Amino acid sequence: MAVTVKHILALVEEQAPASLALAWDRVGLQIGHPEQPVERLVVALEPSEPVLKGAVAAGAQMVLTHHPVLFQPLERLRLDTHVGRLLSLALKHDLALAAAHTNLDIAAQGLNAFLAQILELTQVRVLQETSADHVYKLTVFVPLGYEDQVRQALFDDRTGVIGRYAHCSFASRGEGTYRPLAGAQPWRGEVATQSRVSESRLEVLVPESRLTGVMARLKNAHPYEEVAYDLYHLKNPGLPLGLGRVGEWPEARPWPQVLQQLKTLFRVQIIKATGQPPEMVKKVALCGGSGGDLIEAAWKQGAELYLSGDIRYHQAVPWASESMAILDLGHYATESIFMPAWGQRLQERLDQEGMRVKVIIDAWGQDPFRYV
Repeated sequence: MAVTVKHILALVEEQAPASLALAWDRVGLQIGHPEQPVERLVVALEPSEPVLKGAVAAGAQMVLTHHPVLFQPLERLRLDTHVGRLLSLALKHDLALAAAHTNLDIAAQGLNAFLAQILELTQVRVLQETSADHVYKLTVFVPLGYEDQVRQALFDDRTGVIGRYAHCSFASRGEGTYRPLAGAQPWRGEVATQSRVSESRLEVLVPESRLTGVMARLKNAHPYEEVAYDLYHLKNPGLPLGLGRVGEWPEARPWPQVLQQLKTLFRVQIIKATGQPPEMVKKVALCGGSGGDLIEAAWKQGAELYLSGDIRYHQAVPWASESMAILDLGHYATESIFMPAWGQRLQERLDQEGMRVKVIIDAWGQDPFRYV
């Protein structure tokens, strides 16, 4: 079976559900047909002209970016404009374009979570909550001896997680009965004959954002032709989801060391700064991309340092004399760093699903700014 655009989008939906995107955002498939076959996929920050031309040269059929190519409504489609050239290039070469924007920022294992990880922050939580990932209990009936096979298919970084414990499940034993009807292909037993089988009732907690992927994996791993299961919407508090992250270093770090580490990690030579830096930094808040609107949230959560990009003059002015350092590392630097990891995750999921698609990480895009 050929892998199509819709198959790629389903995997993206697992990692960054479109429902997480902010109301003003534009995410998902923007150009192309859902049934278009894909053998090569380019993952990039920006759908720029060099990126699209590079994708064409690499023989790709789809480009997945963080920033959407279509953001503001088009009043006209002129080929002498930037967006017009991009759309023309994509259409001429049957290049599907899709984006995961604020949904990727907000996702539990998305861009901001990645930044907190590479900064080695601990006790990480959401900086500004936008929603919660509601919890479901999945109950599935599995023949004895197949519990571990099904468990391993269900578990991921969020499924089967309770607090600081992963791979959590519960199983109890019982007896299942069934009578296969005409046309059935029973795993055990015969058509029109009543069968009994010893089964385990297996229970696992599943976040709402993981349901689609979990159910697909369940049906692939379960030995039965028809899987018997129940889904219960629980009132347990869901995992907070939102923009930015805030966390702590296990040990406070000297300010000069912090600056040097950030320049090395984000590959920048110059950092724009405001606020008053402390001698030692322990609590850090961050938001990849344009994060000027979250400065106050970082302050209220007691951050000593706030990292972001595209902080505007009037956003910075009120904080210039406050005792929190605010660093603008640039929009490109704080987001492009995630693209290789995102592409690798997609490649791993494609391989797990047996989808023969090669993921190509953008090698053509670059920061539009230069320092002269």
